[in-house]
Amino acid sequence: MKTPSFLFLLFLFSSCATFEDPIELVNNTMKMENLNLNEAALRFNTTIHNNTWMPIKIKPSTLELFVDGEKLGDLYINEKIRLKSKNDSEVNTLVHVKFADGILGKLIRYRFKETAQLELRGKVKTGLLFVPVKIPVNYTKTISPKTLNLNLDKQ
Repeated sequence: MKTPSFLFLLFLFSSCATFEDPIELVNNTMKMENLNLNEAALRFNTTIHNNTWMPIKIKPSTLELFVDGEKLGDLYINEKIRLKSKNDSEVNTLVHVKFADGILGKLIRYRFKETAQLELRGKVKTGLLFVPVKIPVNYTKTISPKTLNLNLDKQ
């Protein structure tokens, strides 16, 4: 009885040891689908490479969204995302951003900038086989606000 228990614990700890950098973004594009004063809907077309030998499920999670160091709001991932093991997965998902107070002034200011530093922080809930794991996320990307098509003049 000791041998199967030991092998199971060895398997469990060895699978968690490779979990430091489980996924990496290969390609990422973002498009604004809906925008109002309370929230926005963003469509992400992303290629994610899963470095582990097991499939990973990303569960609905909440991240904080910062632009140039200022908190813009909270980003909600509402869909489950499945990543194949040792493979690239094409992910096309819709996320929602609930804006913080005073967003109109910030959006007008960012509309005329050439570049802005977009940052996502928080923990993403994932599932690896039957083990729930929270992966810390600190993703930074330089974007051009002009390509987001922030039509604040139109209603």
